Amino acid sequence: MIMQFIKVADKSQICHLARMAQEIWEEYYPSIISQEQIAYMIDTFQSPAAIEKQIEEGMRYYLLTHEERAIGYIGFTVETGGSLFLSKIYLARDFRNKGKGGEAFRFIAEQARKNGCKKIWLTVNKNNKIAIDKYLKIGFTITESVKKDIGKGFYMDDYVMEYIL
Repeated sequence: MIMQFIKVADKSQICHLARMAQEIWEEYYPSIISQEQIAYMIDTFQSPAAIEKQIEEGMRYYLLTHEERAIGYIGFTVETGGSLFLSKIYLARDFRNKGKGGEAFRFIAEQARKNGCKKIWLTVNKNNKIAIDKYLKIGFTITESVKKDIGKGFYMDDYVMEYIL
């Protein structure tokens, strides 16, 4: 069955997405960043209030569903100048390495093209080798290295990656 993409538009969907974000982040990130940073980033960037604010500012969130079950989510912003910023692409553990990430990326690329974008860019933690390898495999290139202070003594130490459409 093909995955479906449900645009997040109301408070119940926002709350569902925030719960899913917490589950995925707490399962996936402990080998990459500290528990303290995970908790801070969830509260700062993936709480219901943060997600609602991001949507108000133009972020488009979609719940990914398979057989009527939410299995992940994506979030992106169409920027002026012909680029799409892919902020979030997450799958629940049981749905990784099953082609769902590729399906999600094809949807994102289609959205980028529909909006006249010529490239997709993202940031990824330098220690997230699994994601970096997947992005490289589908055609992204590393364009720069950035270290951003996100508050409370935490940093995002990332690569910027780009995909030309």
